[in-house]
Amino acid sequence: MTSDIYDRNSVIGLFDRMSRSYERMNIILSFGFSTLWRRQAAQMLHSNKTAPDVLDAMSGMGETWAEIYRRFPKAKVSSLDFSPAMVAHSKTRNEKRFASQVTVHCDDMLESRLPDASFDALLSAYGLKTFNEEQSAVLATEVARLLRPGASFAFIEVTEPPNPVLRALYLFYLRTVVPAVGLLCITDPTEYRMLHRYLHNYGDGSYSVAAFEANPLLETHSKSHFFGCARSVYGTRVTAE
Repeated sequence: MTSDIYDRNSVIGLFDRMSRSYERMNIILSFGFSTLWRRQAAQMLHSNKTAPDVLDAMSGMGETWAEIYRRFPKAKVSSLDFSPAMVAHSKTRNEKRFASQVTVHCDDMLESRLPDASFDALLSAYGLKTFNEEQSAVLATEVARLLRPGASFAFIEVTEPPNPVLRALYLFYLRTVVPAVGLLCITDPTEYRMLHRYLHNYGDGSYSVAAFEANPLLETHSKSHFFGCARSVYGTRVTAE
């Protein structure tokens, strides 16, 4: 792994290596709240279409698809992730659980080949922490490019809580408990220590909020969840340029 943890190849390699255990570990990493937070983020989406085109961005293994279909039962869902191993797992999930309804793309969210104004809604869970401030601004630009005017978006990410006591307990949990459980899940605990590095750098998620708020094509809001242990960034692609 290179010294730059935000390097594209570093992030791809990390998630490729974690792909066997990532779904279980995501539940552990979020204290079991990962499914609830995904559902809350999905509820922030809106569309006046019966069958909206919805993109699951940084889709991992497709863990968010059930919440998209819960929100929009007739949605036409596409997913995008740049980890080949994660995408391989998502294709298996797509075939076994979703009758191959989802259109799966292996591509980089920051420079995807998806056409402009393709989607009525965009949802993403637990990918924001892998972007630095500069990349976050590029991400906001890509979200604006991919969404149709009036379309909605929602991101959810784990964050460091502001309360010092809760934050200290949380950091101990990330540094010690999560890697230990990762080892029990037959994976390298080093990979899950890397997640701690991303989360520590990400802090309260304010730079993601700032990046989206700075984009003139996005009307952006944010919300803290569970005493600051997660943050959602959501809003609408404006109709006038």
